[in-house]
Amino acid sequence: MSDHSNQLKLQNSRYMPGLDGLRAVAVIAIIIYHLNPRWLPGGFLGVDTFLVISGYLITSLLLREYHNTQIIDLKNFWIRRFRRLIPALFFMTGVVITYVLVFESGIIRTVKEDGIAAFLYLSNWWYIIEDVSYFEASEPRPLMHLWSLAIEEQFYIIWPVVLLVLLSKFKNYKHIMLIILIMTIISLIWMMVLALPYEDNSRVYFGTDTRLQTLLLGVLLAYIWPPFRLKKDIGQKIKVWIDGIGIGALLILIIFFVTVDDSSHWIYYGGLYLITLVTLLLIASSVHPSTVLPKVLGNRFMLWVGTRSYSLYLWHYPIITLINMNFVQGQIPFYIILLQVLLTVLCAEISFRWIETPLRRHGFKAVWPAAKHRVRFVTTGVIAVVSLTVMTGVFDSLHHDVNENRQTNFMSEQETPSKDEEVSDEAVDLQEISPLFIGDSIMVNVGEELEARIPNAVINGEVGRQVRDTLELVKDNYDDYGESDDIIVIQLGTNGTFTEEELNALINVFEEAEIYFVNTRVPRSWETSVNENLEEAGNQHENVTIIDWHSHSEGKTEYFSADGVHLLPEGVESMTDLIIDEISRK
Repeated sequence: MSDHSNQLKLQNSRYMPGLDGLRAVAVIAIIIYHLNPRWLPGGFLGVDTFLVISGYLITSLLLREYHNTQIIDLKNFWIRRFRRLIPALFFMTGVVITYVLVFESGIIRTVKEDGIAAFLYLSNWWYIIEDVSYFEASEPRPLMHLWSLAIEEQFYIIWPVVLLVLLSKFKNYKHIMLIILIMTIISLIWMMVLALPYEDNSRVYFGTDTRLQTLLLGVLLAYIWPPFRLKKDIGQKIKVWIDGIGIGALLILIIFFVTVDDSSHWIYYGGLYLITLVTLLLIASSVHPSTVLPKVLGNRFMLWVGTRSYSLYLWHYPIITLINMNFVQGQIPFYIILLQVLLTVLCAEISFRWIETPLRRHGFKAVWPAAKHRVRFVTTGVIAVVSLTVMTGVFDSLHHDVNENRQTNFMSEQETPSKDEEVSDEAVDLQEISPLFIGDSIMVNVGEELEARIPNAVINGEVGRQVRDTLELVKDNYDDYGESDDIIVIQLGTNGTFTEEELNALINVFEEAEIYFVNTRVPRSWETSVNENLEEAGNQHENVTIIDWHSHSEGKTEYFSADGVHLLPEGVESMTDLIIDEISRK
């Protein structure tokens, strides 16, 4: 027997409740993050937990098969994977497309294109090509979460072939481990090369090439810690060590979920690699048959969630996205959030019980002849036909009409202020000042109204602007605004947070001018950080005043468009009034 085979003396297949419990942790974190990123800002890291579990478990199964038979039946492996994943995916996508056709026809084109990419398991590359932001998605995309499933399926298709080649070329498993380790480092370095500090790194986040490190670290663990050769009888001292490492890793992972957010750019510079290493320790403890973690993670609730984690992942995002289209982001009533959770659980249970489980156990041929199954498959087939009809472009013209109306309304909403309005007594005084306004897309929102009310105002708003971009802008164009009678109004923070040093550098450029910062309302994880930094600046600098838009707009859903950030006419008027009230006091 080869050296490779000697190192992998595997037992018969056994159920590992710890892995299902870990899946439950991951999917719960992801769902909480998508319900409200501020509740669990690092919940998106649950995707990495799924990826590393996939790399570990799939490779363990392939190595076990190779040890027993000296071959890997690729055809059978792919059939099993497709039978496990595709029916539930098609069913969910069909339901979503049907719903969108009936109730949200304005996004048919987007859903159609995303659906095609999902069926081809190319969603992640499609979003990269379309330059879609995972963290700043403005247009509702109820199928965007399928990017991670695309990466997994690409891995399932390619990795068994690569592994089979490696097994045939190298008899010593250490050589294969070294190659895999080098591949993880290459993927890490490539991620670091592509990542840009303080920018939207969705290209890095979506890429199979940059995410390969996580999958392959799971593969590496399958060599180091094959689950089917772990002995149940181990010494008490070893057991305590494994338990301690596992519980410690679980706590560290939870800390990452709580403290990391989507503006934590360090995760692209080795952070995800580190988080994956912690997850490896957690997996190693979770799969061992004699340790405490499988019992902790394997309680009835966690097992229920874990066994349905795929269904829960499939359904939660479209349900949240489609319902949220009818509400202002960040100000969604709690009962609506409960409804989203209940619908997710209901749809996941239907999918798990009546779609996934029968097909996984019996396959298509074994299930279809039973009369009790025919109704569900006919229903699913009807949905699939409707989906295919939509995807072939029959309803694209409807999309154009609705979308054009939405775009016009959006523009008209921004153009509502009229310069022909009567000038109030307040505006007469405002004609004598020439304040400088600098901001991001919110300043673009209110710019025309400000100009109408303060004719001599200098206004500079740009979509996507951040504090770090503004410093050079001010130095190049507005360095003469530094006298005590100058008025500066800065509205930033919509697109990300900033450091205390960056904020102080911007303040210092204006020297003795009166500076007003409009704090932010944005349903993203950095909202608190932005507002706390601004509040601290107001306390430290006598010439800095905070205009509290966040408190002023609390509960005022009529101010905001559906994204919970940009302003409708009533919001434009309210913010303008608030700013003018503040700067008129001095």
